[in-house]
Amino acid sequence: MDNKKYISQAIALAQDCLLDAKRYPFGSIVVKDDKVVGVGMEATRVKHDPTAHSEILAIRDACKKLGTSNLKDCIMYSSSEPCSMCLSAIMWAKIETVYFACSREDVYHFGFPDKFKLVKKRVDSQEIKMHHIKCEAGHKVFEDWRIKNNKKTCNDAQS
Repeated sequence: MDNKKYISQAIALAQDCLLDAKRYPFGSIVVKDDKVVGVGMEATRVKHDPTAHSEILAIRDACKKLGTSNLKDCIMYSSSEPCSMCLSAIMWAKIETVYFACSREDVYHFGFPDKFKLVKKRVDSQEIKMHHIKCEAGHKVFEDWRIKNNKKTCNDAQS
């Protein structure tokens, strides 16, 4: 499996979010048998739904396409380390491996603090394999978003 190819696709979705002022720059895909089966772009303000994170939308898309709620044989790729809510969804979907471009600490500096690290220990105990693929493109999309939206501090993002 070409992890760099798939992480690039997740980052490209995050980059596409910059075209819509209502979206934050997060993108995710679900892959099964080396094929993309689920796609998600952050849409909390578009859908007026606080659960419309890219990871959850990618899981919903994959489940619908595959006709199942069990994604055990799938891999998640995300532009950012999943938040606590998304980690819970990943756990419930039985996805065992996640690759992400930017860490929680990285996106915190762009205004996206995950203050609710409620499930991290529990998810870790479920043995979800988390892989950080550091790449310049992952950081660039958040920097582009910050500049486009004239954000200065981490406290500005969620307005």
